[in-house]
Amino acid sequence: MLRLSPALSLALALSAWCAPALAQEAAADALFDSARAAMTKGDYANACEQFRASDKLDPAVGTELNLAECEEKRGRLASAWELYRTVADKLSESDERLGLARSRIQALAPRVPRVALSLAANAPKNCTIRAGSLEIGAAALGVGLPLDPGAHEFVVSAPGFESRAFQIQLAEGEARALEVEPGNAVSNLKPATRPASSSTTNPPATTTGNHSSKRTLGFALGGVGIVSLGVGAVSGALMLNKKHTVADECHADKSCSSAGLSAAQSGRTLEMISNVAWIAGAATLAAGAYFVLTGSSSAEPSTALGLTPNPTGGQVSLSRSF
Repeated sequence: MLRLSPALSLALALSAWCAPALAQEAAADALFDSARAAMTKGDYANACEQFRASDKLDPAVGTELNLAECEEKRGRLASAWELYRTVADKLSESDERLGLARSRIQALAPRVPRVALSLAANAPKNCTIRAGSLEIGAAALGVGLPLDPGAHEFVVSAPGFESRAFQIQLAEGEARALEVEPGNAVSNLKPATRPASSSTTNPPATTTGNHSSKRTLGFALGGVGIVSLGVGAVSGALMLNKKHTVADECHADKSCSSAGLSAAQSGRTLEMISNVAWIAGAATLAAGAYFVLTGSSSAEPSTALGLTPNPTGGQVSLSRSF
């Protein structure tokens, strides 16, 4: 493995850390230049958005100062006034830009519209007032809030009341007082429910469904069992026929013709099939009978399947009780 010197390792680490930062700074510079060009053309909407994006990538007081100027030119006086105040708080007394920021704050202050909100006398105390995504707390009631000129909407809500919206139109330098309250009270009464009758004797739907499903499965297994027993019976009969052929074609010295040998081989195969079919049929028939019997309710007729052995193979019985 190659071993890097400490100096080279540090240089590589710094380059890996600086590369994204330099790319981000370059993007911020490009956005700033584009915003300045847009302002020159009077495209203040795009210019302000690009200044804001540039400041997000690489925060700088100069970018914020340009953004404040842009917002002022597009008529968003409260936004520009607040940005100038933010810039002024960041600048030192020796920075020549501080004088510009303070002069703009002083010039914009009387032009910024303000609205003082208050709750109606009969409004609940736990009201929530929102202006877009901004929530106005109780401490802000009665205070002249700076807003941009134009249309504004305040939505008032409270638990147990409908929400109510208030729209106002503010002109430059206007001061307004607005009394707000939520909408009508919402009834908390729930519709009366009829109590369940204690005399109801019908079983739950799930119980009936379970019984029906078990009986259906039982009858299906019973059908498979009957088919298996039929296969066992048929293969047993064929096996007996092969035994007769063996008896006719084979002699006491155990010598057999080709027909006898073939019948003997087929007989052994049929005997195995018959035994397996009888065992499988009896098992599935018994399982089917169990599900049918346990799936029957007291109000329904019950069905029983039975298997009775006899000398020729077996007998299947089906009985229903009411």
